[in-house]
Formats: sequence, structure tokens, C-alpha cells
Amino acid sequence: MSERPRLLFCGGTPRGLAVLRRLVADGAPLVGVYAFEQDAHEHHRVEAEIHQLATEAGVPCRTVRTIGPEEERQILAELQPDLALVIGWRTMIPMSVINAAPLGWIGAHDSLLPRGRGFAPTNWAVILGHDAGGVTLMHLAAGVDDGDVVDQRRIPLGPRTTAPELYDAVTEATVELVADHLPALLTGAAPRTAQRHEDATYFCARTPEDGEIDWHAPTATIDRLIRGLTYPYPGAWTTLHGQRLGIWQAEPVAPTVRYEGAVPGRVVARHEDGAVDVLTGDGVLRLRNVGDHDSRVPAANALRSVKETLGR
Repeated sequence: MSERPRLLFCGGTPRGLAVLRRLVADGAPLVGVYAFEQDAHEHHRVEAEIHQLATEAGVPCRTVRTIGPEEERQILAELQPDLALVIGWRTMIPMSVINAAPLGWIGAHDSLLPRGRGFAPTNWAVILGHDAGGVTLMHLAAGVDDGDVVDQRRIPLGPRTTAPELYDAVTEATVELVADHLPALLTGAAPRTAQRHEDATYFCARTPEDGEIDWHAPTATIDRLIRGLTYPYPGAWTTLHGQRLGIWQAEPVAPTVRYEGAVPGRVVARHEDGAVDVLTGDGVLRLRNVGDHDSRVPAANALRSVKETLGR
């Protein structure tokens, strides 16, 4: 290991950008940056901001989708990091480069590991009604999110927390974790605790199709789905007259009347403030904002009659 530890940063998404800003502000010994090339459909792409930040700090930066053979050669032969930080990266890092760094590769995962390994932990925590989310700073290993833990932060979830709100809290906690532990990580003195693999759980990958609302489900279940997928995520959705309709904001309400002949998905009331009440499997959900991803409007703009039924 060199006399002054050499730090490589691989990152993307707003969280990765926030961590890199802190690294630059703190004068971290960066020798290279890889900016993750995000998907074309994503509304908040930060590759250009990461590249600009690194360039202004005098650190070489490349924008890539994966650490492939060319990047592997550059890392091993040129950058030769003692430690690497991986924040907001979505493709596998080759074990050959992980094993070559004397102090390891450190990543952040948006759950309290070993619970919640895998995909979309921020969304799943809200959708499933967990009482808390969190972030874990860990060593990368060969398996999925199964490396040794450096530290964690628990983030309580309130009854109306949305996935974007949780993401913002996770981002802030990640920046704090990295800042708190980087000095020790650069000397090999940071805490390191093996996970209890027998306690591990996993989240499935999510697709936009998984956001379809089942109006026969309980009100609380539908409400959590909407809060777990609201903008800038793909959104919970239903159909109206055979066309897809995104549901971006809603809340459970106590019905003013008892529905004995209830039709889940049926509009039962429209309000002057633009809200619309819709029947669920066990109650009423008040819809506030609907529409497509780029054009969200008051629900009453789209739902104009108590004869309309969502989801048919």
C-alpha cells in the first residue's frame, strides 16, 4: 500500500453525487472516479454532474455502465487504489479488482442488512409497511449484499412516509456514514462485522408492471403501493377506459356512508379541491394527483363521473 492511501470512487444517482461532493470537500485522496451511466428513461441523471465535479477537483473521470476489461486494466495497472467506494452503482464489480485493493471495496446498501438484500429496498420498505428503513456500509464480496458490515443507520418510517422521502434520508445517512468512517477505512482500522447469513432476506427486482393496483386489496395496501412508487419512481397505476393511469398521491379516508353494494375501483365522490374518492376492498381511498409520469393533474380532471370504475 502506498504511503498516502489511494482512493477510487465509483458512483451514480443523486446519492452517489452527494457522497462525491463530500469526498471532494473533505479533501479525500481520490485518484480516479467512474461515473455510472444511468438508464435513458431516468429523469434525474447525474453523470455529467459527477464528471464535472471530478474534473474541477483535478481527478480523472470516466462514464461507464460496467467495470469491463478495459476499466479493469486501468484500475489494476494505472489507478491501483488501496480503497474503493461504490455508491449508487448497479452492475457487478469483478472480484479480480475487489481482491486487488488492500483495504477493500466498500459499498452502501439501502437496508439494515442482512434483512433486505437485493433490489429496490427503499421502495419495498414502504410498500411492505416496514417500521424502518436504513443504510448499511459494507465490504463488497462475491455474493449479493453479503459482505462484512462497517456500520448502519436506522431510519424510522412514519405512517405517511413516501419512497422519495426515505431515499433523501438514506442519502443523508450515507454521506454521514462515509464521512464518519473514511479516516479509519483508509488505515484499515474501521469496524468490520460478519453478517448473520441465516437471518438474511431478499427483495425481488421490480418492474413498472409490478405497480398495477388491485382495487380489491385493502386500502392500506394500496396506499403503501402508491407511496412506495410515487414520482420520481415509475408510479403505481391502474386503467381507466382501457388506458393506463398513474396514481401519484392518495390517502385513506373514513367513508361517510357504508357501502353494502361495493364495487372496488368505483368512483363514489368528487370534491371541489379536485380529489376523488374510490372504493377499495375494505374502504375508501381519496385520490389527489393522477396522470402520466410527466403530466400529473388533480384526480377530478381525469375522473368525471361516479359511474367510472378504475382497473377494468
